[in-house]
Amino acid sequence: MRARIAIAIAIASTNAHAQRSEPEGVVVTATRTERNPGESTVQTEVISRAEIEASGAENLAGVLEEHGSLDVQRSSAFGASLRVQGLDPQYALVLVDGQRVAGRVNGAVDLTRFLTEDIERVEIVRGPSSALYGSDALGAVVNIIPRRTRRAWEAELRGRYGSFDSVDASARGATTRGPVAVTAVAGYHRRNAFDLDPSDLATTGAAFDALSAAARAEWRPDPAWLVATGVEYFFRDQRAIDSGAGGAVLDRFNRTETISVPLSMSYRWGPQRRSRVRASLWLSYYRDQFLRDQRGGDALDQSQDNRNIVAQADAQLDLAISPDRAISVGLDGMFEWQQSDRLMGQTAQRARLAIYYQDELTLLRAPRLSLIPGARLDVDSQFGLAPTPKLQARFDPHRALSLRLSYGWGFRAPSFQELNLLFENSSAGYVVAGNPALRPERSRSVDLGLELRPHSRVTLSCNLFRNDLEDLISAVSDAARSGDAQLFSYQNIARAWTMGVESSARVRATSWLTVDASYTLTATEDQTLARPLEGRALHRATLALTARHIETGVEASTRAAIVGPRPFYPATGAIEMPAYASIDARVAWTFRRWLQLFAGADNLTDAGDARYLPVQPRTFYGGAALRYATP
Repeated sequence: MRARIAIAIAIASTNAHAQRSEPEGVVVTATRTERNPGESTVQTEVISRAEIEASGAENLAGVLEEHGSLDVQRSSAFGASLRVQGLDPQYALVLVDGQRVAGRVNGAVDLTRFLTEDIERVEIVRGPSSALYGSDALGAVVNIIPRRTRRAWEAELRGRYGSFDSVDASARGATTRGPVAVTAVAGYHRRNAFDLDPSDLATTGAAFDALSAAARAEWRPDPAWLVATGVEYFFRDQRAIDSGAGGAVLDRFNRTETISVPLSMSYRWGPQRRSRVRASLWLSYYRDQFLRDQRGGDALDQSQDNRNIVAQADAQLDLAISPDRAISVGLDGMFEWQQSDRLMGQTAQRARLAIYYQDELTLLRAPRLSLIPGARLDVDSQFGLAPTPKLQARFDPHRALSLRLSYGWGFRAPSFQELNLLFENSSAGYVVAGNPALRPERSRSVDLGLELRPHSRVTLSCNLFRNDLEDLISAVSDAARSGDAQLFSYQNIARAWTMGVESSARVRATSWLTVDASYTLTATEDQTLARPLEGRALHRATLALTARHIETGVEASTRAAIVGPRPFYPATGAIEMPAYASIDARVAWTFRRWLQLFAGADNLTDAGDARYLPVQPRTFYGGAALRYATP
């Protein structure tokens, strides 16, 4: 019985809420070095593979929606993006295995592009990380770690069917032969369109078919060396109906393709191989084809072909000076090219070179006191120099208490659209033009965190944050140059701040039941317009219950979220959308580790609004997974 209880507690610990989970091994995002999660100076939220499977989500957006302090924004036209600490999605940098991905739309990366069959874990670091990663990392960094293997053989088949004729199927195989490990994964996903406003013909959520495939190989000639490469491909075809001016009906078609090719190598040496030199190359290609066809006319027809290439090269040296000190020095280079029908001159390009440095110091061991100062200097071909310093500290006055402090600068370089856009909507009578003279947006941020472990079964955390942003880019009317059509151009005019509290509690109530709760208060202000930022809820709260019975292999979980009122500012005047609640539930039965049957329901409260909350209505699903793995 004691052994069974111990196993239950271990499984509960591995699969608990992401804010408290600590996977076996290391985390890498917070410092670009490998660190034990429990000893990391910088707090890193980790969503493990077990949690990803337990969520029932089929893409990254669904995974992140399971966690209360993360605000996933859904759009009927642009997919899903992430808002952290009240900051817009363009201030969250999304990485795959530490490298940028191509294809930002409206400044944000669509989270639905990343399918869960190929995600091992997700690491999330809050606060400015521009001192390590450069542009766009003002509010957070989300690093997607792909699946790999160390076993002789692994195989997995998974299928799911649900509401709106949704189909999700994936297959994965992996093998390790001597110094070589190979992994291959493929998936197919589809769904019919859904509509939250039956008063017109427009659909809220697009119908889609999506294909994904990836292959990776690693070569370890000895424990010191690692060479890795691979290829990843994603294709999605979306179909929807929009409403246009004067009651026009528009058929919208959107095809997205992404190809990524990574290559990296590293060498380790010294005591416990703590010193390392690493170099990597990464090429990412993104293409988005958009067609809007007006029924019974052609005045509102649109056709666009957008292509984006991001090529990156980086090198990093990690030196373990002593058991209490490690230095990291890195060099980053990036070239970005974009071709679009909406850009002046059709194409745009820029290059960026950066050098960064950080010093990880353990000043005291008992009580523990650690410090990480660091800085980065970016040189961009379009906006020049951008220095970003940081300072992070951790103090453990007691083994049950950890205090963390982080201060840093952040910046976001203007996008190609903001610099070079030229878009005319003749039917609506306006023109939007880019501004090549834009300056980068900048931020100053501070975070103060507390983690308390009063009992082996209880973990409490609280984080206070403040972000001040300046030179925010907004589209403003230029009456002097408007002519027959109203002209809007991008300008650095806005200032804003966000601040608040993020808190969470995790209690392993019994050997089979885990309770997770979170509450977030986020206050914001647009200092230029003297009003709260649009779409931010002051209050958010979640409650999750997870129950596991080891003997029968049954696992059940449910999660409830409550989101407070949110302000919006349409042309007709300010409005406040009411609070809403959502509930998800899932149950699974595992037989001898090789077969799992599962069923679930999302959004049981049927929350949603066609304009301000375009989430999928109440959804039911069921499926099965077959797994095989050698010991």
